[in-house]
Amino acid sequence: MFTGVSPELVWGLIPRFVGFIYVLAFAAIAPQVDLTIGSRGLCPLDIKLSRIRRDYPGLRRFFDYPNLFWLNASDAVLHAAPVVGALCGVLAMYGGPWGYAALVVGWLIWLSFEPAGLIFPWDTMLQEVGFLVLFLPFVAPLPDLHTTALPLPVAAFSFRWLVLRLMLGFGKVKFIGTTKSDALYLQGFFVWAPLPSPIGWFAHHAPHWLHKASLAFMFFGEVIAPTLGFFSGPLRIVSFVSLTCLMIGIQLTGNWGYFNIGYVLLATCLLDTQSSIFDVFQEPWLSRALTPQDLVFNGSLAVLFVLTLVAFAFNSWVSRTWVHWPWEDGSWNQPWVHKVLPFFKAFAPFRIANAYGVFPPYAQAPTRMVPVLEGSDDGVTYHAYGYRYMPSRPDERAPFVAPHHPRLDQALYYAGAGIQDGSFFGSIISDGTPYSSYAHSSWLDRVAQRLLEGDPMMLRALGHNPFPNAPPKYVRVSSILMTPTSMATRRETGDWWRIRRLGQFMPPRTLGSWAFGLTLPEPEAFHPDLLDYRRRSLPLRRITEAFAAGKSADEAVLVESDLTAREVEEFWSTLVPELARERGDWSHIHERAQGLLRRYGIEQLARFERLLERYAWLMRGATEKHHIGGAEPKIALKSTWRYHMFLHETVIDGRDLYLAQLASPETAAARAAATTDQTQLWTLGMLRYDLMMMHVCAFRWSEMGKRCYDYDGPGIFEYYPLLAEIIPPDEEFCPKGVRLPNGEFLIEGFYPLAPARDEQLADAQN
Repeated sequence: MFTGVSPELVWGLIPRFVGFIYVLAFAAIAPQVDLTIGSRGLCPLDIKLSRIRRDYPGLRRFFDYPNLFWLNASDAVLHAAPVVGALCGVLAMYGGPWGYAALVVGWLIWLSFEPAGLIFPWDTMLQEVGFLVLFLPFVAPLPDLHTTALPLPVAAFSFRWLVLRLMLGFGKVKFIGTTKSDALYLQGFFVWAPLPSPIGWFAHHAPHWLHKASLAFMFFGEVIAPTLGFFSGPLRIVSFVSLTCLMIGIQLTGNWGYFNIGYVLLATCLLDTQSSIFDVFQEPWLSRALTPQDLVFNGSLAVLFVLTLVAFAFNSWVSRTWVHWPWEDGSWNQPWVHKVLPFFKAFAPFRIANAYGVFPPYAQAPTRMVPVLEGSDDGVTYHAYGYRYMPSRPDERAPFVAPHHPRLDQALYYAGAGIQDGSFFGSIISDGTPYSSYAHSSWLDRVAQRLLEGDPMMLRALGHNPFPNAPPKYVRVSSILMTPTSMATRRETGDWWRIRRLGQFMPPRTLGSWAFGLTLPEPEAFHPDLLDYRRRSLPLRRITEAFAAGKSADEAVLVESDLTAREVEEFWSTLVPELARERGDWSHIHERAQGLLRRYGIEQLARFERLLERYAWLMRGATEKHHIGGAEPKIALKSTWRYHMFLHETVIDGRDLYLAQLASPETAAARAAATTDQTQLWTLGMLRYDLMMMHVCAFRWSEMGKRCYDYDGPGIFEYYPLLAEIIPPDEEFCPKGVRLPNGEFLIEGFYPLAPARDEQLADAQN
């Protein structure tokens, strides 16, 4: 009979492999702590924790935000934590009881670094496996590589289930919806991957038959091979070998942090070819199944299995957000949904059950949209900064980076698609906390401010510095479109990329022009879809209580805030009439919004928006029963986002109409019947003009907005037809891709360059 590798050896290696992954992960994050969550970082952790203490006092915050840095979030502690984490990894590799204790500490430290941006699949994989490994027995100290006892069948299955569902998650997202016309998927994937590699560049130029064959193997590796891993015997070896080959290919053609190395190490659990979940019904496991220790272990892992089974329905983008979605919308507003959601919300902050899968099921053009930081001394001539690990110039070769993970470079790439902490996508694509989305200032603003200050830490994190002697007076962000040059062009000119500027993504900033205090949103200005966080925040609870106790609306909105009565009067007498004038006329949004910014400044506009949101919160309390409750007449708006934008409209109608509707909420239905896309989004566009234009650019210059709209994506995606027609200032080129019958893409005036292909493009468009 085929027996494979000794189970004692397999399960003796797994905890050591987890320790090794900790070493890789902590070593990669250590030099980036200052830049991410340090006191001078882009998202200082001490400020965020202080805000959470204020907004969510009490013990529950420790469960909603499990973090060792509650004890101390100083820079010294943040510097020491990854060193301790790496040492825990080394001790785990050694084994013994101390090795097990090191795994416990390592998991707690890695979980604590969640605010540093641990949202990538390899990060969540380590969070999950770091918890799961604690259910395995101690391993013998080196030089003995074996375990001291075999794991419970349920624990062994849980490990295999993690490894296999992770890859099935990628396969599910990538291949459900794929058609024959997507056969050249990899031709584009090698290019638009966030951090491409040199081999990926050359792989893009491979023959079509090789792209198609590689995609077929990827299907086998992500769908068939994981399925084989559920069987015992030789099929499990086939699964392991196939998955390993797939990881080697991905490692060579892209830079995905420590994912590929870590996954192969964890997949060695498949080398235990004989164990099965059904072993629990056999000896020696059956006779000990009712012992207290085994009951606790098996019960805990059964709960974990249920969590992961539900998580499997989602993908990496929404892994942290789905539990916070407004499930009150539509057909999901069922009593049973609201009964089970608290169960999943309770476990979500500990990241022990995650969803996987990030890439779309359709082929895309072999282009990449990259934001470029540019500085100027005169506001006319701009010079581009460079990135250390991401190409942005024609002659830059894509480097090999993995297993290191440069978080700034990869985050900048996603910021070019509008995914950052000022994003309106925050209820879908974020870390699931209300402080990491819908902020007034994106972290691109903070990067710009650091460059204007000539901050050495930021300059070290970037590559080329075009201002070596003194910082510039202006910094802006432009977007460029990149595609690989032909092999012949590469040989003749040395250029790796053809580049065309799309336009301005973030307008010029000057020193101090954007307040660092706008980094974190106030509770009343949390993302509209994150209702559970809004409802639980202390400030909004106090507003509701004050209004219910008899205070007027103008008095209630000032409770638990630094806002003033003078600002309330200016809001109603000056700002509201200005916002109501020609409301919904998006043909004048640019000059109207910029005039508003010049008049008030960004900080005062942010304070006015807080008042707007507080008045809207009171109106929600009065009218919500007509939206998601059973009260008649119904407010027929299909999503929480649209309803929230409508609440903005009720405030901008003016004080008298607002107070009348607040007193007679049944009139809201008639008011809602008169709302339009243009009027709903108008107030947000005026108050957050720069951020709105970022989303406009992302929708116009990439396919993300259209795809999400086609899939009936909620929130800002519902307004894609409106936003995609707005021409942002300084737009130079708006790419329009056409897919030919053979699966190739053509972009007029950009890709590809051969005249024959241009003729094909004309034929395809006709």
